[in-house]
Amino acid sequence: MKKNANILEYVEKYKYKYGISNVSDNKRIMNVLTVLGAICWCYAFFMAMIFIIGTSMQIKLGFVDFDFFKNSFYSIITGTVLMVVSAVLLCCKQKLIACIVGIISQPVMVIAFSHLMRDPIGDLKLSFYWRHAIPAVLLVLFAVIILFFLINGIVKDNKLYNMLVEGLYKQYGTRDGEKLTDDEWNEFLSNYNPKTVITKESTDKLVD
Repeated sequence: MKKNANILEYVEKYKYKYGISNVSDNKRIMNVLTVLGAICWCYAFFMAMIFIIGTSMQIKLGFVDFDFFKNSFYSIITGTVLMVVSAVLLCCKQKLIACIVGIISQPVMVIAFSHLMRDPIGDLKLSFYWRHAIPAVLLVLFAVIILFFLINGIVKDNKLYNMLVEGLYKQYGTRDGEKLTDDEWNEFLSNYNPKTVITKESTDKLVD
């Protein structure tokens, strides 16, 4: 069920009033993690683009056998596209989805690069680690941490929202002994103002 915008605003006021905060609400921590993740993203993206452009030129000139590594090449392109998608989502303030897409992109690319960057005896070249593996691990690490904080914040905010709505329903969910209809309840939530309700209740008691 869609959350009421007025109650969501009240939840934020409630958190501020009682000093309730989630790590995801701490802009300094989230910004630091985002910047560190962005640095890793830029490095990994730069290395991927160098490979894609360089390999494309070699293919065009006929210097390499494309059939030998086309699957890995396509996987790297797919992973790079996913990285771009995650960056766009982040710019659109869809941080949670951006982290998920970013996490998915890295294993795809690392596995593909691991098939291509081997020496004649089959061992991974040292450059594989500092060019691709380490940046990918760091990028995923920062994305996972951010994702954890975001999900944790969403869960806690949902619990607080439900607690407040349930409390309001117990107190104001009936009128003249009958339960409010869904439309009436939604209207109440949309117009709910603690100060107005308290003032009205106090006035009613004086009248009685």
